[in-house]
Amino acid sequence: MFVACSQTVSASSNDDEEKASATDSSDSKGTGDGSSGSGSSEDVLDKDCVGEPGKPWDGTTAKEFACGSGTKLSPYIILTAEQLAKLAFIVGANEKEYEGKYYKLAADIKLNDGKVIDDKGALVADSAKLHKWTPIGNSSVAFDGTFDGNGHTISGMFINTTSSHNGLFGNNRGSIHSLDLDNSWVYGGKQTGGVVGYNVGTVQKVTNYGSVSGIEDCVGGVVGNSNQKDYKDNSTLKNLLNMGVVTGKKNVGGVAGCAANVTADSLENRVLIEGYGFVGGVFGGIGGSSKNDIRNLRNTGKINGLHFVGGVSGHCGASLSISSQDKASYSCPKLNIWECGNVTKAYNNAIISGKNYVGGIFGVACNGSISSLGNVADIEGDYGAAGVVGSVSFITSSSLYNTGNVNGKIYVGGIFSYNNEGVTNAAYSAGKVDGDSLVGLMIGYNYNTTMADYYYLKQGNQEPFGLNNGGGVATPKTENEMKSTDFAKLLGDDFTYDSGLNGGYPILAWEKE
Repeated sequence: MFVACSQTVSASSNDDEEKASATDSSDSKGTGDGSSGSGSSEDVLDKDCVGEPGKPWDGTTAKEFACGSGTKLSPYIILTAEQLAKLAFIVGANEKEYEGKYYKLAADIKLNDGKVIDDKGALVADSAKLHKWTPIGNSSVAFDGTFDGNGHTISGMFINTTSSHNGLFGNNRGSIHSLDLDNSWVYGGKQTGGVVGYNVGTVQKVTNYGSVSGIEDCVGGVVGNSNQKDYKDNSTLKNLLNMGVVTGKKNVGGVAGCAANVTADSLENRVLIEGYGFVGGVFGGIGGSSKNDIRNLRNTGKINGLHFVGGVSGHCGASLSISSQDKASYSCPKLNIWECGNVTKAYNNAIISGKNYVGGIFGVACNGSISSLGNVADIEGDYGAAGVVGSVSFITSSSLYNTGNVNGKIYVGGIFSYNNEGVTNAAYSAGKVDGDSLVGLMIGYNYNTTMADYYYLKQGNQEPFGLNNGGGVATPKTENEMKSTDFAKLLGDDFTYDSGLNGGYPILAWEKE
């Protein structure tokens, strides 16, 4: 064994995680062999640390970690793939002496050498020759310690199964941070993610460059499913970026497939996401919970689905169903159940296409508060297509805009296709809106809505509402009027004007942060 007395590792703490955002991650890694690491050098390791970093995994499991005692001040150091495999073994074996311990990567890890996937996310390696990774944690036992990736990269991971709880970590109730996953292939059943399959703890400052696909519910580029811990505390997702193609059946998202009872901040997807139902750029679906607190979401990857499709999430709250006859429907009673919670600051800049309930931000939103949402890309659907949200019920919304074109058949709108008893203010739409029935430049069908400060780009004789049944009014503006500082001020403090951005139309102030 090699004594890594000269090996170095950067100091890291949870405080460091607050200083980085998902957009700080480089998108230049692509799908290479993961040989270039991002770790830095500050603190010299203990002279007794053992292991030869840089070598591809041989499929075995180390007897000991490189060094360390598992405390916060002296975490277990992981230098090799074999030592990482030891972590998977002790968690799977539920060895109590390792519960709640601290672990830190001190080198990049190669679980398989060479190119595993191509630049489109397809498997190109000979799967018969690849070492299969056993996730850290499974459906029965979760990792409950603190794993500090220390800015390093794990590459070459290969998972190919129909079972649940798949990813580098299959099940997490602890903390995982400061890590990249590159050149990896993950294929599994429900609760499948690139980095974490099922999470009730904290995942932050993580980027996925690997390919993720699943045959059941909750498939995400970074996390498969994120939910509450012990039926009381929100899970946390923060500073996460997905750069790997994600495909699946239901609840398919760029960052997380499913999420409920979640606190989320600074999540981004930049690549293609495809699925059948409940498909979104950041989340496949946001489950109903008044405790949801979600902010700073961006999508720039094309999203393709069939039912409940959104640039940020296929849905937020609501009780939804897709029948065996391929019919989509949802229910949103005014009882503060199946609630969206609070979502603020979300942006989409990629084509969103589907069939039923398709929106630039959400396919459907039910009960709760949404604000500071912007879409600048084209939306394509049949039933319930809109620039911001396909269909909303009992939602309080503010500071919304759309400059993309919306094409549909029935219930089609620049902001919402259908707004049921909502409270909404400060919105504008400047895109073209085309359809066959219940088509409006602002809202396809507006029912008993309290609204103010709604503006639309005047386009011939086209009306702002396909049908306005007990709702408010919207005011037409010319293109020159909309492309001005005065118009941004009219919309309120959440908006700003920059002639060089968004074709001259106002944007949300947070987009420049």
